[in-house]
Amino acid sequence: MSKKPTRPKAKKPSAKTVIMFGLDKDRKPHAARFTGENEALLARAAAAMGLRLAVPATKKHFEIANKLPAGRIHATGNGLVPSIDQQLYDQINSLVGGEPCAITTSLPKSSSQLAPGHLVIAQDTVDDGWWPAIVTKRSNDTLTLKWRDYPSASEFVRPVSSVALLNSD
Repeated sequence: MSKKPTRPKAKKPSAKTVIMFGLDKDRKPHAARFTGENEALLARAAAAMGLRLAVPATKKHFEIANKLPAGRIHATGNGLVPSIDQQLYDQINSLVGGEPCAITTSLPKSSSQLAPGHLVIAQDTVDDGWWPAIVTKRSNDTLTLKWRDYPSASEFVRPVSSVALLNSD
């Protein structure tokens, strides 16, 4: 009798790694890597702490991600993202793109309070829907915005009346 050929075991897909990074109110850099965490929870924690998210995709990205401390996230959405060296933060920011800036964690109560650093929801296109964006500049009733999760994308302009505010209550 011949021996049955053994099937190679299927590799389990590796858990997704997400980097949370940004500057605090004193402009000190913070970053951590999270592997296998709930992405919705990470997004909520990042918004609450005024941080950005990035997903490593290349070998170089993972080399830098592996230099970061592991972060901790709690079911409440609170997280721990330790301080890191400015040089390491600069490497992350150059790979992700965009201008390094602190994202405010306070939410405006009305559109008249919108200012640079505030998080809003803006429409990309009718087909692509609405996404989180950061106000980078305000001129009367016109906002210059940058996509929060795609900081290397170009800035864009929207009227104040065409963005949605997040409820702070």
